[in-house]
Amino acid sequence: MSKSLSSQLRPPRAISGFLAWSLPTAIKEPVLGDLEEAFGDKYHQYGLLTANLWYLRQALFSGFSFMLQTQRSVVMFILAIIFFLLMTLFAMYISSGVSLFIDIPSFLIVFPPALILTCAATSYNEVKRAFAMLMNGNRSYDNEHCKRSALVFSTLGNTGLMLGIFMMLIGIIAIGNVIESFSSLAPALAVAMLSLFYGVAIKLVSYVAQQKMISLVGELEQ
Repeated sequence: MSKSLSSQLRPPRAISGFLAWSLPTAIKEPVLGDLEEAFGDKYHQYGLLTANLWYLRQALFSGFSFMLQTQRSVVMFILAIIFFLLMTLFAMYISSGVSLFIDIPSFLIVFPPALILTCAATSYNEVKRAFAMLMNGNRSYDNEHCKRSALVFSTLGNTGLMLGIFMMLIGIIAIGNVIESFSSLAPALAVAMLSLFYGVAIKLVSYVAQQKMISLVGELEQ
């Protein structure tokens, strides 16, 4: 069998990754192995498209069947974030419109620097592990790792908030030097405050993630 053909016989990586994420550890390897073998049979009989669709159906059915059992805390965290985003969008919509709150430059001068500074304050590996732990409730956690992950999210939230304030002050100073009439002050000030808006949002989400890590510490200490 050629190398290209053997790579074709592997199921879609994203779908198999979701299945591995959702399955209990005790049955993960046998289930993945059986489905991959059956995927190869489907491929030889019906072709790649049919095999992919069959594997997708099986993976979604099995994954969703076990997800609330193995990843309940992660699912609740994701649902809480989605609810927060929906309520935020609703508040934007009924106030002045969602588009007024979307400013890519303001976001880019807050979140990426906050993430980089967090890596500098802790380490890249600790930040990577913190996000991996946040999105995976189906692994054994070490107490010290949970504490370090809580520190990562605390640092990220505080750094994002301080960067939002700092960038807003820069905007206000710049506005004060160029604004000549009071009528144009309010719109320019609103744009400057978007940096603070994104900083507070980062702080809020990071605080929830930090509390999740702290709760894991409490569970491990019991």
